[in-house]
Amino acid sequence: MLSSVALVLCGCDGHWEDYEKTLGYRGKARVNPFLAAELLLKELGHNAHAAKSLTKLPSHDSVILISGENGLTEGRAKQLLRWTFSGGHLIYCLDGARAYNDFETQFGTFISSLLLEEEKDPILDQLGVSAAKRLPKEELAELAKDLLSDPAPDDEKKAESKKKQKKKTDDEEDDDSWLESVQEVKWNSKAYQLSLGGYQHLILKRPLRAGEFAAGPKDEALALHLQHGMGKVTLLAHARPFRNRWIGERDHARWLSALVGEHGSKEVLFVASASGSFLALLWQHGWMALVALAVCLIFWLWQQMPRFGPLAEVELDSTRHFASHIGALGEFFWRMRRGSMLVTAAREAVWERVRERHRSLDDGSRHMNDHLAAEIARRTGLTEKRISAAFDVVPPETGHNFVTLMRDLQSIRRAL
Repeated sequence: MLSSVALVLCGCDGHWEDYEKTLGYRGKARVNPFLAAELLLKELGHNAHAAKSLTKLPSHDSVILISGENGLTEGRAKQLLRWTFSGGHLIYCLDGARAYNDFETQFGTFISSLLLEEEKDPILDQLGVSAAKRLPKEELAELAKDLLSDPAPDDEKKAESKKKQKKKTDDEEDDDSWLESVQEVKWNSKAYQLSLGGYQHLILKRPLRAGEFAAGPKDEALALHLQHGMGKVTLLAHARPFRNRWIGERDHARWLSALVGEHGSKEVLFVASASGSFLALLWQHGWMALVALAVCLIFWLWQQMPRFGPLAEVELDSTRHFASHIGALGEFFWRMRRGSMLVTAAREAVWERVRERHRSLDDGSRHMNDHLAAEIARRTGLTEKRISAAFDVVPPETGHNFVTLMRDLQSIRRAL
């Protein structure tokens, strides 16, 4: 084995190349794309935290960042806009709020999203805004064809691409930002350089009012800031400016601070899902009924318990009466369908008593004669026909008739 390894080493030319591949963030930053934004707002004095679902709306002076990727129902959209109308600030992202690796090119995600048919968004409809694809289907088909048919570059092409990447400045776009655009936004007498993205653009169907702004033309905007009653709604085609990788670039952090509010302490929710789980909603709206049901269940279980307290000790030296053993044997033979054996034993007991005490009436035929039947009828009060039937009928199979027959035989035996 050592000689073979030596031959392999000798056959190599001794050259190698190191490639560095970024795997992305780890820990909380891997599953929470807005962790850096939360920490930034906490440093500014705000109460920023992530929420898996929006089960209860916060106070009206709070900020909610939520995504429409999973779809919103009309009821939830109306609830959010009513909360915004009363003074809340809703930051609504059409895409980019999921936990994916920011350091990998998301060509497949973009292409699949672009190929999907446009669906109505209840938030946009109620605000008078619509969304459209940024690329026509013809250009998208050509772009997808180029991306999917481009062969893997060889070593020389890789080296050339590395040299070009080294010459890039920080202001230039990354390889995976083919749908992003740098926009300058002016708001409250301040200018912000923003790198916005997404595969859709927003179309505002009315003129901008005082205090509102659009990133780009209002019919091809990547971000819109609108007044809604006493509150505000910020619409983003993509949540790129606030994600962990890009929050520190350009004026993204300053813009987020301005949107939330530089002064005061507000609650900022980064919501992953617009609707909560069924159990959470059930507990929120019906906790009194659930508590009452749990109390009733506890009392019912307590009532149905076969015992209360410690188990009683088993008395191993206790004995049972002989009659209980006889009864257990009779029950066993009856369950085994051996009732004829019990009837035969009872009849034999009667004939044994006749042989012991009334030999003159016994003719040895095991059949009830007239003299014996008359004597038994005189002693027991039973009719002669019933007495003869007790010895001649076939053992019954029903429990009622069996008990009646056995009672008659026992009465006859006791009378003799």
